Amino acid sequence: VSMLVVAALLRLSGRRWQIEGSAFRGAEPDERRWNIETPKLDSWSVRATLTPTPRWAIQASYGQIKQPEALHPGEDEHRFTTSAHYDNGQGFAAMAAFSSKDRVPNNGTGGGSLTAWLAEANWDIDARNTLFGRFENVANDELFPDHADPLHDRTFRVSKFQLGYARRIPLGPVELALGGSAAVYAKPASLDAAYGRNPWGYTLFARINLGS
Repeated sequence: VSMLVVAALLRLSGRRWQIEGSAFRGAEPDERRWNIETPKLDSWSVRATLTPTPRWAIQASYGQIKQPEALHPGEDEHRFTTSAHYDNGQGFAAMAAFSSKDRVPNNGTGGGSLTAWLAEANWDIDARNTLFGRFENVANDELFPDHADPLHDRTFRVSKFQLGYARRIPLGPVELALGGSAAVYAKPASLDAAYGRNPWGYTLFARINLGS
């Protein structure tokens, strides 16, 4: 047992809407994984979801979290997210999202706001073939964890563009999917020395679904 999770939950819902609230312990568990963390309801969050039609879902959430990260002691966080999801029921689905994390220092120093944007889409061309894509734009201040590095704690905005393909192959009682994706990144020139001038990456995967 690494920690004891204690939370208070509340949910209200109607035909096309839902509101959820929770209170919980905000701090992440420490490195002593076998002890039980002291339960505290020192943080809270609320989320509202609207489904105006079967094809659309829209949500927004907000939370105030008490000192969640050990790397940023003495800093509370206010987090906000919102997203819109679409599914046409014929093999195409898409999502767009925004998030913001505001650090609130207890000692009057540090802090700052970090934001991120996300968009992704998935298109089942037919029963066997799927194309998918993803775009991310993130402000990150943890790219240089070494405190002695002159770029430590500096905020950089990085973008990622990803495109992928998957092929589904029925094999009797199971379905095998084979695919891959490639990604390129856009970033400030000040990151070239550590991350390269034109960083990119790729992924290959195989997935087995039972009961296809």
